[in-house]
Amino acid sequence: MYHIVGSDNQPRGPIDAATLNQWIAEGRANGQTMTCVEGSQEWKPLAYFPEFAPALTGLASPSPTGYPGAAPPHVGQGTVEGDATGGLIPYKNKHALIGYYMAFAGGILMFIPILGVIFSIGTLVMGIKGLKNVKENPVVRGTAHAWIAVIGGAMEIIVSLIFTVLFLIGIFASK
Repeated sequence: MYHIVGSDNQPRGPIDAATLNQWIAEGRANGQTMTCVEGSQEWKPLAYFPEFAPALTGLASPSPTGYPGAAPPHVGQGTVEGDATGGLIPYKNKHALIGYYMAFAGGILMFIPILGVIFSIGTLVMGIKGLKNVKENPVVRGTAHAWIAVIGGAMEIIVSLIFTVLFLIGIFASK
């Protein structure tokens, strides 16, 4: 038995596999329909359940009541594509995306003593949270963005610590 989230963002279920296969054939569900096995707390796109692969493979177009503008995933390849950005912007993984932009802003802020350290730590934390999001739910994507935040944040922490120490030495040396 399964539970799904309908296009109106309302849960449906429990639903047996035969009914869910029928809904796929009718266009009421597609590979991106969020699904949870009864008794579990983990929600995944329907395409991640191999028992529905035959029905989804025959699905020619996304459900008109499904997610607007979204094509069904390529079943069996483990990817979910077709959002408006072509999958380039991980808008579902806010931590990775924010960390990515923070890494670029940190390129300037790392030269500001103390503030650079704090900002760089935030960048690193966002990148780590982004990687955790991808690990827990691969559909959110954003691995590259999260790694840029992690690497950029770590490098910026080192540089900003050096500038902060030099700044503090300069203050105490002038007294």
